This record gives sequence, structure tokens and C-alpha cells, in this order.
Amino acid sequence: MKDRPVILLSAYGCEPHKGSEGGVGWNWALQLAKGSEVHVVTREARRPAVEAFLNEHGLENPKFIYVELPQWTLKFKETNLGMNIYYMFWQLVCWWKCRSLVDELEVDIAHHVSFMSLTRGSFVPFLGVKSVIGPIGGLQTVPKAANPVIRSRMMEAIRTVAVKFFRFNPVGLLTAWKADLLVMANGANQKVMPKAIRDKAVTGLQIGTPIIAARPCPDLEGPIVFHWSGRFVDHKGLELLIRAVGQLKTTSPDVYKEVRVVVSGSGPLEKFYRDLIAELGLEEAFEFLGWVTLDEMNAIWDRSHAFIFTSLRETTGMALQEAMMREVAPIVIDNGGPGEMVTDESGVKVAGENLEELVSHLANAMMDLTQDPARGIEMGVKARERALKHYSWDAVGSQMLDLYKALLDGQKPELK
Repeated sequence: MKDRPVILLSAYGCEPHKGSEGGVGWNWALQLAKGSEVHVVTREARRPAVEAFLNEHGLENPKFIYVELPQWTLKFKETNLGMNIYYMFWQLVCWWKCRSLVDELEVDIAHHVSFMSLTRGSFVPFLGVKSVIGPIGGLQTVPKAANPVIRSRMMEAIRTVAVKFFRFNPVGLLTAWKADLLVMANGANQKVMPKAIRDKAVTGLQIGTPIIAARPCPDLEGPIVFHWSGRFVDHKGLELLIRAVGQLKTTSPDVYKEVRVVVSGSGPLEKFYRDLIAELGLEEAFEFLGWVTLDEMNAIWDRSHAFIFTSLRETTGMALQEAMMREVAPIVIDNGGPGEMVTDESGVKVAGENLEELVSHLANAMMDLTQDPARGIEMGVKARERALKHYSWDAVGSQMLDLYKALLDGQKPELK
């Protein structure tokens, strides 16, 4: 094997200073360039931002190959169906262009990282070299216990059916079948794979987080501050937190008086959540800040005793990773990626057979940390240790480079 393998990286979303898909593709490109020669295939629209960053920082690796469809095709992106059609043709053009580049660049591995969903397929397994797909996410479903808080039930049901019947998706299955290695973002995604394909899959994080300083120890004498951050949509689960605080007020009023919940974010269900808080008489416990700046978020972390992550079908959770890196104890729903990322030492995982149990267990977790805030501090220390070891971009990138080496050495790729 070469000292530095040559990687052809397919990243439809890949742009500096971006979140979501764009940030994921960009960070993977930078991390993999630390141990390999990376050639990124992305959209022409990314060129200005990418080239400006490369020139500003004097980077020669990764290198970029820009592919774009005719201008008139952009109108397809206005709908979900049209976006799928656009992406399919973009993939075909990439495959056509990259067939000759594989030999010209002496590519060792073709790797698809974006889009992160397998349902749309990828061209990289059809280039005649070793191929890696993933990390793949998006195949989690809402736990049955939380179904009552889902307002858009028809859309959620359609999504759940699509996930359950993924094994009948010809595009995704053909991509998975042809690939040499599938990297699944969590165990829930791996379980969706047919058994014949599951053997070539390993579980590894979809995204990493920058290494940032731990926040100072918060005041243990005043109110206990729980932080929640996210978009106000049903599957992010803020209603669970509101109802848990309502239960504390009813069953443990002395504890309730010590609880403060700081909410950062916004979204279509904001009025519903505010009305529910008013209906339950919880106004004094909640503080809504809207979307906040980086400095404002840092100030929130500084005074937070715990981070409550109630997302019901999350692949990973950037806010969760940041909380752990900041040394803030996490309380998560035991489902999907968060349930695998948090251990009993580094946080609290909440589950239940029905909505009442789920809310009750969340309320109990909040009560325990309110009555014993020092325990939350200890969990935060363990959470940061875990984040540094497993969830930083450096750690995630290093794991992928190890998988490359095993694949090229003819060994079974495994994450340590």
C-alpha cells in the first residue's frame, strides 16, 4: 500500500463555513487529507467558496473536481422529486467524468460521503476500484412511545414505511451491494441493511466536532440550568421536556422551584410550545432565546448544568457532540445515535414503553441532577473524555483512515 493512498471523494455538499451537508462534506475532505491524497468531486457552485479558502490557507490537498449540469436543470431542485431527478443525473455525469480520472489519478479508493442518505445511491462503486459508502444516516425512526407527540403523523408514517422498506429500494440496494465497505452512522442504520449486506458494514460516526475548551464549572448553589437547543418541530421532542417539567411541578414542587430551562432555537411549533407552557403554568421555568450567536451560545454553555437532547430520530446530533465536548452532562432519548454515543457514566439515557413512562423517566433524570448537581459535573467530565477520544473530527477522520488501510491491506475493516 502507498504511504498516502489516493482517494476520490464524492461530496455533493462540500463548502467551507457551512453546516449540514455542506459542512459534513467539507470537514471529511479536510480530515482525510491529513493521511491521504484527496480529490473531491463536488458541484461547480461550490467553486468560489472552496477556491477562496484553499488560496487563503495555502492548501494543495485536498484538490477539487467540479461537476455541474446545465443551468436550466436547476429548476428541478425546487421540489423533492425534482431534486432526486437532478441528483441522479448529476451522479451520472460524475460517473462519466470520473471513469478516466480513476486511472489518471491512480485512485486507490472511491468514497461517497454526501448526500449522507443511501436511498439516492452513489456512482462510486461503479468505477472499478475499492469503494466506501458512508457514514450513512437517516434510517432511524421515532420510538413508538413518543408517537403521541408527533403532530405531522401522516408524513412521519410515510417516512417510517420508507425506512422499513429500504431493503426494496433498488438504487440504494445496488449501491450497497456493489460497495466494498459500508460505514453506518449508528446501529439503527446498520440493522436496516439486509443480512447479506450487513457483513460488509461497520458503525462509525457521521460527523465529528471541533476540539473546543470545556466550560467553567457552573454555580452549584443557585437554580439548576438545563439547556435545550434545536428547531421547533415535533420530532425534536421539545414537548417531552415541557411535559417532564410539568410533572416535576405537580409531583416535586420543591425540585421544580430549582429548575430553569434555557431554550435556544425557533421553528413552526413555537406558538404551540409556548401555549403548552402557559397551559401548564410553567412560564417561570422556561427562557426562550431564539437562535443565538456563537458568543451567546458559549454563555449558555457556561451556565448550563446539563444538556437535554430529546430528538426522537437523530443520526448523531451536532449539539449533543458540542455539549459533551463542552463538558456538559447530556440527557438523551435512548434511540438512534444519541443512545449509542452516551454511556451511563457520561450521561443519562431515557426510554419508556409509552409516553407517560418516557415523560416520567425524563422528569426523574432532571430531578436527580437537580438534587445532586455534583453528579452532573462528574458526568460532564466523562462526557468530554468520551468526546475527545471518539467524537472529535480528528478522531473520526483517523478512524476512517484506519478503515482505508485495512481495506487496501485485504483485512476486514473494523473500528477500534
